[in-house]
Amino acid sequence: MQNYKMMIAYDGRKYTGFNKSKGKLEKSIQGKLELILSKLYEEEVEVIGAVSTDAGVHAKGQIVNFTAPDRRLDKKEIFDYFEKYLTDDIIILSIETVDERFHSRYLMKSLTYEYRLWKKDAPNRPLFERQYVNLMNQTVDVAKMKKAANYLVGEHDFLAFTTNKKTKKSIKKIFSLDVKETKHEIIITMRANGFLLYMERIIVGTLIQIGLGQLPMSTIEKAFKSKDMDDVGHKASAGALCLISVEY
Repeated sequence: MQNYKMMIAYDGRKYTGFNKSKGKLEKSIQGKLELILSKLYEEEVEVIGAVSTDAGVHAKGQIVNFTAPDRRLDKKEIFDYFEKYLTDDIIILSIETVDERFHSRYLMKSLTYEYRLWKKDAPNRPLFERQYVNLMNQTVDVAKMKKAANYLVGEHDFLAFTTNKKTKKSIKKIFSLDVKETKHEIIITMRANGFLLYMERIIVGTLIQIGLGQLPMSTIEKAFKSKDMDDVGHKASAGALCLISVEY
């Protein structure tokens, strides 16, 4: 047996998310990978992802690991097999052998996500980027968004920022949350030790609504105290969110 670590990237538009669901293996990233590995080794092989991205969310640096039942194939042969059978919206960026104790999810230290907003007053509409940005129809106050982002940095109870109210691990630490403006876009980059279900998108939606003046600057502190979703913004669309990297 041999444990392998892979870095993968994917366009999430056609998928129900990273995690597989029974009877719908073809519709998830995990399912696609497992089907190929099971064909290669002629037995079921489980693929473990560092994070379960939502339906429609993309990745440039997702990390997965799997344990091959034998060592008859080397890294290049496994890579070439994936290249032959993977669809063109999923690619393997790297593959390496790792210690049997390596676990892509449990050993993860931090995750970095990026969210892209295409500005209403941008010089032109998005063309090649149109599938991967949230096209704004109003002008937002970026200075307000940056100020609000500062309140989210640090260790807090983010229960208000998830739809999963049964979670027992709602305390997360955001290491950085940057709001950068370019001629065309507002790019929100967030790095944390973990994210709750839809937490990234609710954070973005809250920052947008604060930037639009629809929510006050006190929204975030109020949400931390109340732990109530009624005190945060909307859930931003999935297609503009991308998992950038996973750190160990």
